[in-house]
Amino acid sequence: MNRPIRFFSFLLSLTIAALLLIAAVRYAAAQPTAPTVRYATAFTIQNFDTYRLLTVTRPWRGADRTFEYLFVKRGTPDPEGYPEAQRIETPVSSVASLAATHLAFLGRLGTLDRLTAIANPQYVSSETVQSGIAAGTIAAVGNGPDVDLEELLSVNPDVVTTFAMGKSTKDDYQQLLSLGMKTLIFSDYMEETPLGRAEWIKVMALLFDQEAEAERIFDDIERRYLALTEISAKLEVKPSVIMGFHQNGKWNVPGGNSVQAAYIRDAGGAYLWADDGTSGRFPISFETALEKGAEADFWLDQSLSWRSAEDILNADPRYAGIKAFADNRVYNNNRLVADNGANLYSETGIVNPDIVLADLIRILHPEALPDHDIVYYRRLDTHELP
Repeated sequence: MNRPIRFFSFLLSLTIAALLLIAAVRYAAAQPTAPTVRYATAFTIQNFDTYRLLTVTRPWRGADRTFEYLFVKRGTPDPEGYPEAQRIETPVSSVASLAATHLAFLGRLGTLDRLTAIANPQYVSSETVQSGIAAGTIAAVGNGPDVDLEELLSVNPDVVTTFAMGKSTKDDYQQLLSLGMKTLIFSDYMEETPLGRAEWIKVMALLFDQEAEAERIFDDIERRYLALTEISAKLEVKPSVIMGFHQNGKWNVPGGNSVQAAYIRDAGGAYLWADDGTSGRFPISFETALEKGAEADFWLDQSLSWRSAEDILNADPRYAGIKAFADNRVYNNNRLVADNGANLYSETGIVNPDIVLADLIRILHPEALPDHDIVYYRRLDTHELP
């Protein structure tokens, strides 16, 4: 009698152990893996077995709310416990992107063929997108308060990617959500480092189940960028830099915690407002700008319409008082401009921070990267003036 009992006990123990193992595996599958986000600070991603949870933690400056999104693999049940999250079934087959920088992410992921609507063609240089607009396969719907809701509804994309500023008079996401459209807010502009901005490609990848590809792309960008910072870190001389220009009664200066300031730091320069804690731009007077920046070694990033030193002086002769102007060290990030006026730095620089950094090192320290051909920047040659 004892042998059958012992055998039954043995089988029962095996069954219990198997059930516990299955439960443990299911529990582990339902737990988030270690986040892969390394530089971005405005979003988090939690990876689960059949879904991803994206939280946009800083959708705009001074925001007092966050946005949650569930990216659920097609054909799998909805997870429980996320009443405020938008549910997006992946991979999506169509997307409307209402910011030009989003197109750069789509292009790097090879998913421009899913694009069915954009905001404004004049800000887009991509031949693929322009061809789609001409052929009628990609609609131009505007954005913000001017978004053409009727046209966007007729396109009926699986999801709309947009951005927000926290102002009902300028944002479009409230209108899109009220119409039942899946609306994904990108706040890449909130990032304070070039790699942080570039890492938003991982958010776009969630739409297409291309997390692994986005990770590979970003790893390559990071590797090249960090290799360049190793070069600039060895440079002893740090030339001073002033940025921006005077317009409509004010000179908008990038703050010391801005992406622009990070680029100058990583390129081995000394940005004159590096000690300022602002992550965006802030206005100062022309006089204040000259008081601090008149002796700057370099002057970067002016009006995108300026393509010569003559353009600078036509805007305001006082610019000639900047030392960088006299020394022929004025560079603008508008070397690549499409026929329609779209600026490729503004559109594609977000996914090419390593190229932007190489350009800046070549400008500030020509001897450090002698073989690099500058891509995004042009010198506004002041020595060509009559």
